[in-house]
Amino acid sequence: MTPPEPTKSPRPRWRRVALVGGIVGSLVLLGLAGAVVTFPRWGDAWAHELALERIQRIAGVPVTISRFDVVDFDSVVVEGVELAFADGSSLTVDRIDVAIIRDELWSGRVVVDRVNATGGRLTGEGGALRDYARDLRARLSAPRDGGEARFKLVPPQASLKGLQVELRDELGGRPVSLRGVATTEARLSERTAALKLAEVEASIGERTLRAAELATTIDLSQGTGLEAAFPLTVAVDRAATAITPQIAVAEIRGTVTLADAAASRVLVDLAGGFSDEITGDVERDASAPLWALRGDVARDLSDGTVDLNMDAFKLGRVPDVLARLPVIESESATIGGELKVAFADGKASLVGDLAIAGINVDHPLLARQPVRDLGFSLALTADVDPRSRIVKIEQATLQRGPVKLALSGEFVHADDPTARHYRAELTMPKVRCQEFLSAIPAELVPSLQGFELKGDFEFEISADVDFRDLDALVLSAKLKPETCKPVKVPELVSAARLNGPLVHRVLMRDGSERSVDVSEGSTDYTPLDQISPYVLAAVMTTEDGGFWKHKGFITSQFRAALRSNLEAGKVRLGASTITMQMVKNVLLSHERTLSRKLQEVVLTWYVEQSLSKQRIMELYLNVIEFGPGVYGITRAASHYFAKAPADLTPPEAAYLALMLPSPVRRHVHYCEGAPSPAFQAKLKRLLAIMHSRGRLDPETFEQWKDEGVVFDATDLTSRRECLAEVERLLTASSQQRSLTGLLDDGPDIVDLSIDAEPLADATGGRPKQRPPKAGFEDATLEVIGGLDEGDSGRKARRQP
Repeated sequence: MTPPEPTKSPRPRWRRVALVGGIVGSLVLLGLAGAVVTFPRWGDAWAHELALERIQRIAGVPVTISRFDVVDFDSVVVEGVELAFADGSSLTVDRIDVAIIRDELWSGRVVVDRVNATGGRLTGEGGALRDYARDLRARLSAPRDGGEARFKLVPPQASLKGLQVELRDELGGRPVSLRGVATTEARLSERTAALKLAEVEASIGERTLRAAELATTIDLSQGTGLEAAFPLTVAVDRAATAITPQIAVAEIRGTVTLADAAASRVLVDLAGGFSDEITGDVERDASAPLWALRGDVARDLSDGTVDLNMDAFKLGRVPDVLARLPVIESESATIGGELKVAFADGKASLVGDLAIAGINVDHPLLARQPVRDLGFSLALTADVDPRSRIVKIEQATLQRGPVKLALSGEFVHADDPTARHYRAELTMPKVRCQEFLSAIPAELVPSLQGFELKGDFEFEISADVDFRDLDALVLSAKLKPETCKPVKVPELVSAARLNGPLVHRVLMRDGSERSVDVSEGSTDYTPLDQISPYVLAAVMTTEDGGFWKHKGFITSQFRAALRSNLEAGKVRLGASTITMQMVKNVLLSHERTLSRKLQEVVLTWYVEQSLSKQRIMELYLNVIEFGPGVYGITRAASHYFAKAPADLTPPEAAYLALMLPSPVRRHVHYCEGAPSPAFQAKLKRLLAIMHSRGRLDPETFEQWKDEGVVFDATDLTSRRECLAEVERLLTASSQQRSLTGLLDDGPDIVDLSIDAEPLADATGGRPKQRPPKAGFEDATLEVIGGLDEGDSGRKARRQP
């Protein structure tokens, strides 16, 4: 790599390395001054006093010396030199040894052979010390009285060892600090100095760099005074800096070349590895580096290129990092890739790829169990405008096996949140349905093992989010999941089982078990046509207004939830339909993982293809939780009101619907003997919305709009015990899940899959359900502003 041509800067701003060299020169001159005043006066006290006077005059600041000693005729020792600056900065030198050529003394001349400085500390503000270095240079350059011929004070060599450096400065408005131990070997006759800074710790803002050593050679022959000539190359040895709170790049070795004092152009040629900390004093790693960074970039990013290459390597080579990652048994997993960045006009164009193979991820937000053999490739082409904070992704393609996901879009992440704008398109080209399912790791979708699908599948999802007008948010999807047909399914999810008699067992959050018998003739079960129509009207108003029309999902509901979450600045609302809730409660669990959501989506698709809408609603109402251990509408009607489901009034039905988002927490109303005034107000609002949606006729609404609910206290042992049960369940750490669903750890059924049955034969001999009453079908999402405690009237259901 060819270093750039040196450029001149009238006001150099980068002098961190040159500053140390300048201070070294100051130390040398201070030692020389001591030698001058001692010749030919040999009285120690007198020499000490004269030396201090001469040094202080040259230094221009208060100076103290703890010891001044003439050793024989050819050596002077000065100890405890301290310079104090007006701004609080200081320079101390533990010891300065000045060697004088003895033979020259007999000729009446003082010739200094070498000056060695050892130990000490330099602390203060970088700007103030630079100013002092300039003033010192001016004083040293001023004309002096005669006698110079008798003195040859500049030795061929001078050295400094063990100077503790601690400097503070500012760069671009951000605080900068530098710590280290400086060592210098100066060839004064050639006006060059080799500078090394060991045990380095430098920080710019929150970014920290540590290094075992930084080294450079300062050339003063081309500059003036104490300013170094450029280009200036700094050798880096065993440096490290954090890239995330858990991972750092480490064992960095190579060079950084600065074009001029302002660092207007920087050349880098670095290589290194990874670690879990940014210590720079680790043992040398004899193995090949894991990554290499090479580039030539203008400081203002007006032009230049950077190449980052990372040959595929096993994660076992970075055990410290591996131990900090959410992975297990991944020593043989590999990762590799490259990224090329081209800069122009302050913008960057990125082209890169990344490949990961064989990694086993273990994270509680991903799945209940480790997801094994996770691997994929990623190809990226993008443009970045850091000043405008715009990222434009021409294409990012993620591939796992035959499945490809392609992302494109533009993301404007302005400092002002109201000016942000995100636009993206995610597409998947046509692929066989079974290949798509098989590309998902088994541990991520355990309930889908045993499914066999036929057909092809593709999709296209688009989003356009402009924070200046969230009401205009666009979220659309083009996909036809019905093109996939199940050929074989797990028996626990077969249409025959879900349409027939079944016992639903649940593991509650405190580890106890409950069961509900959803079978003809069971005291736990009520057919759909024997449930009050007010119950259906209420749950559709609070949970899923388009249930009778959609196919398991409502795009408008996802859009409403996304808009509300963006307005709130956090995830507050979900977009679950009644079918999705039935799947979660009957077949899956309540855990908050990506795994559960993926399974829920696929199983919702399957259930909508395999069961009638009436059976889905019937299962939902007969297994959903209405309170602690109160499963199903039959028990709920009896527990709260000592009634059969068919006899529930509109206010009673509305109360039960309002229990669904938080059945345990809201059970406190029953414990207290009556709903709170705030909850009574929610009831009235819900009844009004049911009426406005056509789910309560005017006569019924007028009859019940001002009526409340009266609890039956038969099941209430005591207020204290009731509240204690609520508290116990709320503080329990276990996740609620179905013990008779697909995630059971020990299923009673041996055969995991059977041939899927066509919908026409999936009724299981059950009588045909009556159709829903007119006015119940509504494709839009229904909500009740302020119905949930602490909500803000968002038009979507709160996530369970």
